[in-house]
Amino acid sequence: MFRIIWRLFFIILCGYLFNEWFPITDPFHFSDILVGPIIYPLEFFAASLALFLGVVISIQLFKEILQLTIKGIKKRRSKH
Repeated sequence: MFRIIWRLFFIILCGYLFNEWFPITDPFHFSDILVGPIIYPLEFFAASLALFLGVVISIQLFKEILQLTIKGIKKRRSKH
């Protein structure tokens, strides 16, 4: 359970860092999205890394929760 909470915290942290390092301006201009990585390559790379890690950990967490759910359903069915 502690492992799941850590992963959730890390996913939220990655999402926050992505939003902080790759801000979307309002009003939205497509040119800002294209020019931003050229002007600020370090922030773009860091934001991309945070997004990638957040997605990978989210997929792993979803897979683990799905496996635990299936395991619980099978255990419950075997009792009856």
